[in-house]
Amino acid sequence: MSPETARVNLRSPVRSWYDWLMAIASLWLGGGIMIDAWYHFHSTVETFFEPAHGLLYAGLLAAYLFTAFAAAAGRAQGYPWRLVLPAGYETTFAGLIICFVGGVSDMIKHTLWGFEQGFNALLSPTHLLIGGGMFLIIAGPIRSALTRSRPPANLAGQLPLVLSAASMMELAHWGTQFIFMSEAERPDAPLSPASLPHWTLTLLTLQYDKQGIGLLAVIVQSILVTGFVLYLARRIRLAFGAATVLLLVGDVFVAAADSNFAGQFAAVTLASFVAGMLADLFRLDPGDQRSSRWTLAAFFVPAAYWTAMLATLAATMGGIWWSPDVISGSILFAGFVGLLLNALTGPFREVA
Repeated sequence: MSPETARVNLRSPVRSWYDWLMAIASLWLGGGIMIDAWYHFHSTVETFFEPAHGLLYAGLLAAYLFTAFAAAAGRAQGYPWRLVLPAGYETTFAGLIICFVGGVSDMIKHTLWGFEQGFNALLSPTHLLIGGGMFLIIAGPIRSALTRSRPPANLAGQLPLVLSAASMMELAHWGTQFIFMSEAERPDAPLSPASLPHWTLTLLTLQYDKQGIGLLAVIVQSILVTGFVLYLARRIRLAFGAATVLLLVGDVFVAAADSNFAGQFAAVTLASFVAGMLADLFRLDPGDQRSSRWTLAAFFVPAAYWTAMLATLAATMGGIWWSPDVISGSILFAGFVGLLLNALTGPFREVA
């Protein structure tokens, strides 16, 4: 086989600068979509061409430009168009195309019919199209690191992978932000049925509904926290500090967008730090996935997250209105969610 033929059958080599640039673009997109959400929460949006949209689409433009630079470098080395990007970035082109279609459609939709509110904004097909395209774009640095024969071993080398995974976590938060906050702090307590007996049935319904939303927040956020840690740890030996960076960056944008008080932001930040540090301390080894460490980590990481979350809310927000049973049970429930994820994600016995 001639060198030219061999080159046609191989992808463009790993380009660390492209991994870093796409990680930056991923952070830009993750942060931009949360700033856009915050802007919608706190401002009357009357035009598609507003600052938050501009920031978000500037991040998309950066992803287009960075990919164009990498493609040009691949072509300059003689690679055909279908192989100009390094391994792991096969879906990047698709993501960029989907985002373009979604962005143009969203602009037309807003121009003709105005802006959505509440769940209409969350479930808008054009918004979901943009979000799906972003997932494909952000997946590039993650897949690039995981497909190498020798994945990066130190924290500096793993940062593009970790930051991109954190940005993907932010996108998942964007889709589930209506159940991000537990609303366990005392200022969010519903009226007590005992205070207004003639409204007992209505108030009990509201109280149960609010407790149910709080437990749903515990479940969903435990799935995200534990799921992202397990996904990466099963595929690469994470350097110490990687899980902490993952959870801190993966939660900080949504915390800033959804927090109405400093205590709420502090609770999310501290909970992410505690859970991330605990995951790092377990030193999970993908080569020994049957170790009891995996079971212990799966339980204690989400349990620690919610312990720190509720404790900080209690200390900074004038207490929490949940009963002792609900508090302790929610923490235990979070640990059970982690155990279920660990059981569902392996390792599995190979069938002959």
